[in-house]
Amino acid sequence: MDMSFLVKGLIIGFSVAAPVGPIGILCINRTLAKGRMAGFVSGLGAATADAVYGCIAAFGLTAITGFLLSQKAWLQLIGGLFLCYLGIQTFRSRQRTKLQAQGQRDWFALILLFYF
Repeated sequence: MDMSFLVKGLIIGFSVAAPVGPIGILCINRTLAKGRMAGFVSGLGAATADAVYGCIAAFGLTAITGFLLSQKAWLQLIGGLFLCYLGIQTFRSRQRTKLQAQGQRDWFALILLFYF
């Protein structure tokens, strides 16, 4: 196998996989305006910032894990009640939509749907 195909494939793969977000645009802009070294340093700064954010998230999550585990029952209860509320609201909205689509003027049914 020719190694040039592998190298070309890696270059194309990395160039396609590179995210072009605001920080990527900033790095490209600095590279074009101020040279390769400025673009490289901008990329290193962005990578360092991402690493710091990741460490803060990981260590912060570790710090509050104990608290969340001790409040597990309350969190499950509140989450379950919220899911029930969302289910009831979804069910009620479907019923209203069906009645409105059919054009029915059954006021008693509409009143029941709004209050229950």
